[in-house]
Amino acid sequence: MMRFHQIILITCFSIKLLLAFTDPSVINPQLTKRFEYKLSFKGPHLAFKDGTVPFWTHGGSTIASDDQVRVTPSIRSQNGWIWSKNSMTADNWLLDVKLRVTGRGRVGADGMAIWFTEKQGVEGPVFGANDHWNGLGVFLDSFDNDALQNNPIIAVMVNDGTKSYDHQHDGSGQIQGSCIRDFRNKPLPIRLKIEYINKGLTIYLNNGISQDDNAFEFCTRIDGIQLPKTGYLGVSAATGGLADDHDVLELLTHTYWDKQVMAENQGATDEQAKKYQEEYEKYEQELKKQQAEYQKDHPDQTTPINEQAIYESEYDREFRTILEGQDQIRLSLGAIDRKMAELLGRVERLALTSNQQQISGQAQGASAIPTDIARIQDINRVINSNSDMTRTIQSFAQVLTDMQQKVNNLQSNINIQRPMGGAQQIANSNVDNTVLNEVRETVRMIKSETNTLIQKSSQEIKCSPSTTKTDSSCVGSFTFFLAIIVQLGIIIGYLTFKTRQEQISRKYL
Repeated sequence: MMRFHQIILITCFSIKLLLAFTDPSVINPQLTKRFEYKLSFKGPHLAFKDGTVPFWTHGGSTIASDDQVRVTPSIRSQNGWIWSKNSMTADNWLLDVKLRVTGRGRVGADGMAIWFTEKQGVEGPVFGANDHWNGLGVFLDSFDNDALQNNPIIAVMVNDGTKSYDHQHDGSGQIQGSCIRDFRNKPLPIRLKIEYINKGLTIYLNNGISQDDNAFEFCTRIDGIQLPKTGYLGVSAATGGLADDHDVLELLTHTYWDKQVMAENQGATDEQAKKYQEEYEKYEQELKKQQAEYQKDHPDQTTPINEQAIYESEYDREFRTILEGQDQIRLSLGAIDRKMAELLGRVERLALTSNQQQISGQAQGASAIPTDIARIQDINRVINSNSDMTRTIQSFAQVLTDMQQKVNNLQSNINIQRPMGGAQQIANSNVDNTVLNEVRETVRMIKSETNTLIQKSSQEIKCSPSTTKTDSSCVGSFTFFLAIIVQLGIIIGYLTFKTRQEQISRKYL
């Protein structure tokens, strides 16, 4: 019993190994594998900044980003496609396609197609591409149009350009091979390997569940397929009433060549290159022969050509490059020097202008209306001068008070000595002279103090000049003190006149 189970396990494992993907170049040592970069794309840096993909063209709703190509977004009724610009001419090839189909709903639509056709496809009704194609179409059909519950499905259809795809029945009578696999909303991107070797097409699938990149399982195989010898690669997708995101992350193309055929082709290539070289040498000899004949027939019209004088040597070219570089450096330094000189000139002009403005401002400040600081200083001078004037006036008042007391004393003495005789009158006249002399001395002292105060005030207080004769900022000090002296003179004169009048009136009593 145990032996029977071991035989079953070994048989299943052997079948799995036979159905697993194996590189044809490993199985057949005569094949050589070559990567076709012009027929491939992958991230990162998949697209240029302008959104174009190198060696590929796309249109419709297709959006190329840095790490993937979104053929159609999850928007209803969208078509998108991307096609190679270069054709593939190999008889044996392998496509490795990494893609992702995601959507919000449990059911998606419509699907995606991978193409190898004789001509570049255009937008159409077959999963975003045109109908009646000539070549191979591998369809990843998401929506069950015929209600047979056989979707999602991976189907293969080969067309010679005469058939129209039956979209309503999911091409059930037209497809040559298929496998039912759910490729939507997988945790990892799924991978398809489409192998065309010796007119046999085999498809392997990595279901996007395992993290093992080599965990491929067999999907379908079709033998005896006749495909165009030259064709273009493409991917298209479409959405309908339901919508999915159809993304292609990688499309890698490899071709297989027979080593013997490649050697023959290489030999043919070498032989052709040798033939071209012989033709070039023959042409060069004929040209030199024609030049010699022309120089012989026309000696006056031809001049010998010194190639060394015309063409510079490698040393001369390097030396010229160094001199040109140094000359560029010298010109750059000269330009910098001119800029610096111009900048220094501007700085000097600005400094000169600022100094002139300061000087003119000081001159204007001296001749025009004083600034706030000058006004404060003038106000302080006026206050100090007023204080001196107040003290002087107080001293004048004290002197006048003394004079009044002396006059009163003189008047009282006269009244007391009125009944006396002539000798007393002589004494009174002497007293009067003494009083008058004291009064004169007092007036002289007042004058001297007044002159001193006037001189001091004229030095400390300066009124701002007036524009007109009637406009004055302050009263002149000379006028002020002159008015005081006049008043004092009037008062003293009045008191003296009154005292004499009283003495005369008493004399005749």
